[in-house]
Amino acid sequence: MAQRYRIIFQSYDDNKPSKITSEKPLLEDALTVPTNCFDFSMPMEKQIALLQAAQDCVIDKKMNILQDSHEECPKCNQKLHKFGFHTSTFYDVFTDHELEIKRIKCYSCGYEVPSTVRTILKTNQSADLKRIQASLGATLPYRESEKILDLFSMDTRKINNHDRIKHVTESVGKVVSKINEAEKKIAVIDEAKELILNVDGGHIKTTDKKKRSMEAMTSVIYRPEALLSNPKGTRNYLSSKNCSASVKDDNQQEIISGTIVAALKQGLSKNTHITALCDGAANCWNVVEAVTPLCGNMTYILDWFHLAMKLENISLPKKLKDKLMRIKWHLWRGNIENAQKRLQQLIEAASQEKHIERIKKFMNYITNNCDKIINYKERKKAGLIFTSNLAESTVESLINRRCKGHQHMRWSREGLNPILQLRAAINSKGDWTSKWKTAVINTI
Repeated sequence: MAQRYRIIFQSYDDNKPSKITSEKPLLEDALTVPTNCFDFSMPMEKQIALLQAAQDCVIDKKMNILQDSHEECPKCNQKLHKFGFHTSTFYDVFTDHELEIKRIKCYSCGYEVPSTVRTILKTNQSADLKRIQASLGATLPYRESEKILDLFSMDTRKINNHDRIKHVTESVGKVVSKINEAEKKIAVIDEAKELILNVDGGHIKTTDKKKRSMEAMTSVIYRPEALLSNPKGTRNYLSSKNCSASVKDDNQQEIISGTIVAALKQGLSKNTHITALCDGAANCWNVVEAVTPLCGNMTYILDWFHLAMKLENISLPKKLKDKLMRIKWHLWRGNIENAQKRLQQLIEAASQEKHIERIKKFMNYITNNCDKIINYKERKKAGLIFTSNLAESTVESLINRRCKGHQHMRWSREGLNPILQLRAAINSKGDWTSKWKTAVINTI
């Protein structure tokens, strides 16, 4: 016997569930024997059509309830009167909804009840659509985000065009930045005995014609116990971390403030010992020094990853390069004096000015950070942190993957900073989950 199914929308009185106040069929179709993956489930077109019909019913009912609540003028208490309709569109995650909203007016004083989706809700988009657009816009180029949203909606929707995604991403990111600012007063509940802090930066092409690039700064803070090994044998990972990022030209105020908030969320207190690893740049150490008064004590370490990379990247003739690389042995053991002597000998052995300048530059780097170069070998042997390779992966996810992977892209500070705020929230455990509703509701 052939079978069919019918999906029906019903509304009823909450006090009398058995009394149906309205009923509307949404979808009807045959139940057939599935033969492959195409006909086992409901096709996506029908799923969206069903969602469209169901949402139309729900939105229509809610709009009627809202408008039926307007009986008297809030200004003069006279009776309100209906006079025509406004056609307005509401955009949800997968569907667009055309609404005919009653116009209601007071003939005595002229007051008119809001009668468009935007004037009623302060937006014409659902919260979830804004959340998805902001998440995608912070993660992927705007045009790629547009294609993904169109793919899942199975239609080209103007609400998902790349300009709209850009606007939503920037608006939500700006609100997240304000939320971050307000979080300075958060109370530490679970104090951390020890924390690891990595501060780093990345240069991004800028729209400023006077400059080639601008520097975005990031910080990552986590508890040592959050560093877990991957059972599959790939690189270790962090089970919990908090991030901050900024590209503002504000004398580092936002990155410092964000780093402090991130540290507080990880349990920073006056009893906490922090191990800070940086690449040696003065602006990175400035962030660390701003956090120092808030903790019990701070260990400063010139990150071995950056130290070794700077050594590797010095371009010299093979004979000089081989001698330079032997200096790595002394640095690994924290023997700065011997490293400086070897570098001086190398300068004297070099004949070309450009090679001398490169060696001198590295020597200055060592001299400027000599108080932060430790015995990396002993520290590794003791199982203590000595490198920021995990933070490097976070810098990659916060800055490089979104902002540097596309060579043609240039950024302004105003356009990039909201994206960095979103990416930092998304990459911090629980941050985006706790913030997105507040961020979305406060966007214009």
